[in-house]
This record gives sequence, C-alpha cells and structure tokens, in this order.
Amino acid sequence: MVAVGVVMLVGALVRNTDRTLTLVLLGVVVGALAGAATSLLKVMADPYDQLPAITFWLLGSLASITTRDILPALPMVLVGLIPLALLRWRINVLSLGDDEARALGIEAGRTRFVVIAAATLITASVTALAGVVGWVGLVIPHIARMLVGPGFARLLPASALIGACYLLIVDTLARTIAAVEVPLGVLTAVIGAPFFVWLLARGRRGWS
Repeated sequence: MVAVGVVMLVGALVRNTDRTLTLVLLGVVVGALAGAATSLLKVMADPYDQLPAITFWLLGSLASITTRDILPALPMVLVGLIPLALLRWRINVLSLGDDEARALGIEAGRTRFVVIAAATLITASVTALAGVVGWVGLVIPHIARMLVGPGFARLLPASALIGACYLLIVDTLARTIAAVEVPLGVLTAVIGAPFFVWLLARGRRGWS
C-alpha cells in the first residue's frame, strides 16, 4: 500500500509529462527499491530458517496454506471488493477518459484513487499468503474480457472465478509434473508470458 501510495503521490506532483508513462517509470523505480530492500532482508536473514522461507515466498506457493491462514486476509479482501462492486458503472465511464468522465459528472481522480487503493488492498492481502504469483493479473482479465465483454459488472466476477480456476489448475500441475513441487510463480510465468505476447500480437493486428 505504501509503495503504490508513493507512486501515485509522486505521479501527481510531476507535471507536464505523459501521466501513464510517468506512473510506469515510477513503478519501475519503486519496484527496484523494494527489490533492493528484499535483497537486504535476505542477506540479514537466518540462512537456515528465515532465508528459505523468504525464497519460497518470493517464488509463490499454496503448499502450506490452511483455512486458519485465509481467515485474517478474508476481511481485507472483502473491504477491497465492496468499493469495486459499488463503483462498477463509474469504472466503465473512466475507460472513456478523464474529460468524458467529468462531463458525465464523475470526479475521475477521486474515483481512480479509490479503485487503485481497493485493488492494491486485495492484491497485498492475497500476496501475503501465497507469495509472489505473477502474470495472473495480466492474463486472466484479458481472457475474461474475451468471454464476457468489457462491462465491469460482469468482468469483475468473471475475472475472480476464472483466476481461481486457473490457479487451481496451475497448482495441480505444480504438484504433479515433477518429483518436487514446482513453485507457482515459475509456472505462471512460463504459461503467462507466451500468452501475453500472443495477446499483444493479436491486438497489434487489430489496430492495423
């Protein structure tokens, strides 16, 4: 939450530049600083206990997750989902651009802040449990949009359901394709990266 807050704050202070490019570059910078902090923690950690735990968390895994682990994160996920559900029609309007949103009576900046805060809270809560399982948030919404369209009222539950099914399938593969369980983050990257490249190529052909 702090990392996203820093990116949004600095992005709001930087003027006369492309907002999207600025946010992307700031995200890279903050991500690099966070990665350096994580590396420092790994250096300082107990090599026989804490270091393996940090390493496996960074790779992502559901192997040791129990119902007792899920319960503390569940309220945070629900708190994040409520504003996304209530603002579903405003999120559709935001896709038209800030000027169009203002013309329709929507405060684009405030709505965007609430949406980003809610999405970040959900992501941080589940990442604290399962570790860093990448590519799910990049690939699954595109698949859901192909199936149900861009309307956020349908896109949000479809993304959640398809994402859950996808993660169960990947977790099953991680436990069965080798004698040792393969980290989830590795498999999702192997599957997600080529699929995302295909999406980019498909979108490029559509633009031309």
